[in-house]
Amino acid sequence: MKSLFVFVIVTFFGLQVSAQSQADVFIKEAQKFLTEKKYQEAILSLQDAINDINTLIATQIGAALPAEINGLKADGEATVNGNAMGMMGGGMQVSKNYTNPAKKENQAELQILANSPMLASINMFMSNPAMLGDGYKSVRVGAKRAIMKSQMEDFYADNGSSKQIRASELQIPLSQTLITLNLKGFASEQEELAFAGKIDIEKLSALLGE
Repeated sequence: MKSLFVFVIVTFFGLQVSAQSQADVFIKEAQKFLTEKKYQEAILSLQDAINDINTLIATQIGAALPAEINGLKADGEATVNGNAMGMMGGGMQVSKNYTNPAKKENQAELQILANSPMLASINMFMSNPAMLGDGYKSVRVGAKRAIMKSQMEDFYADNGSSKQIRASELQIPLSQTLITLNLKGFASEQEELAFAGKIDIEKLSALLGE
């Protein structure tokens, strides 16, 4: 309990807290429950504080994502969820979609998920590439190792016509966070990796405290 409380306090005061944050209210509430020896209630209040802090961090990460990458423009603001995993240890999710205005089939979906349950299996594959499933391969995004799988799929235009396009999933694991890119309509693997390379992973890692 004490270590959890210290974690919440340190994380909270390390952020640029907005006026809308309720984390300080939840922390004070937890302190009150602790003095009353209502430990279960204190845990729930601390979890509320963690969820609120996760939302603050996720919002900072969303704001740090570029509005345009290699000609693909963001469809809008990033979607953030500071309670992506509920009571399963906390977590946060940030997602942002990009589309090429001149080539509608050329799209990218960026997802950032902290405390992803998939990290353990991906890191296992990283340490033993022979365990990668059919169609998966190990690639590099800058200095980071990643896992990639590509295939061809049908794209249907607004006029009803269809054509085959590349569709790739690129997963970049950090220490406690998984970055996933779902890429469609890129001409080659090189273009896909060039897109991924424009994401400032070092900056995101710093915001995530990795």
